[in-house]
Amino acid sequence: MPTIACIGGTTLDRRARAHEPLIKGTSNPATVTTRPGGVARNVADWLSQLGVDVALYSTMGDDRVAYDLLRQLATKGVDVSGVRRSPDLPTATYTAALEPDGELALGLADMEIFEELDPDWCDAIAPEIEQCPIWLVDANLPRATLDYLLNTYGDQATIVADPVSVAKAERLRPLLDAVDVVVPDRKEAAVLSGLLTETPEQVAAAAAQIWELGPGTVVVTLGSGGIYLEDGTRHQAIPATPAKDVSDVTGAGDALIAGYLFGLATDHTNPIECGLAAASLALEVNAGLSEGMTVEGLVERVRSEE
Repeated sequence: MPTIACIGGTTLDRRARAHEPLIKGTSNPATVTTRPGGVARNVADWLSQLGVDVALYSTMGDDRVAYDLLRQLATKGVDVSGVRRSPDLPTATYTAALEPDGELALGLADMEIFEELDPDWCDAIAPEIEQCPIWLVDANLPRATLDYLLNTYGDQATIVADPVSVAKAERLRPLLDAVDVVVPDRKEAAVLSGLLTETPEQVAAAAAQIWELGPGTVVVTLGSGGIYLEDGTRHQAIPATPAKDVSDVTGAGDALIAGYLFGLATDHTNPIECGLAAASLALEVNAGLSEGMTVEGLVERVRSEE
């Protein structure tokens, strides 16, 4: 399989899950966990478990957090030589305050370090990423960097783009004609389309509007509701592949993208089916850890849905 370049964010994620409904303005008892994060990093991790040659291009601080996270990835076979180390800023962090049921109440992102990923950085990594026929690009990159990267070097690659969040989706909106596949969730699709996405009919209209802006394929992720696919020929809602036992919903969206990329890289495999199967497997893995993903498990899950 060809090497896939994952270009974008690498973070340390902290999740504080409240024991009781959150009360603003006071201390709330909670259980706090930490884990690696960042869309590009997560997708690279999942892909490594599927036996895909994958290279990560990102930035981290010159700190212990970066050392530990990069060592973990390198042990799994991810090429991390393209991750720069900043002497001035710490590794990016994302802190999520969750209600007892796991719903996000508030997310805080300390990601100033990504502003260092500028057009000069794109030029520096260009000789390597130009050898990769498939890219995953996330909107943790600054707007100007996304523009320069996609329009200067993206012509020869198949580019899958993740808007990352509602706040960052706007960075990607003017560049949709420079990507081949875009994978927003429901709220990000509303930003990209400028339309409401509260009902199935509205999701379909938003996907069609996004497709009109240039990407060849639009995959709107709907959590337990599966996806909505729009590629100019297919306009359809596709249900989620059932999980045998849901352990943790964390990471399912990134796993879906990794499965989709695996399908692209293997050529003969349906990317949508692979993506849904990968998301299903991710739901069964404790805390979204990638070690529960295997090629054999993915293929078996795909076949079980045929």
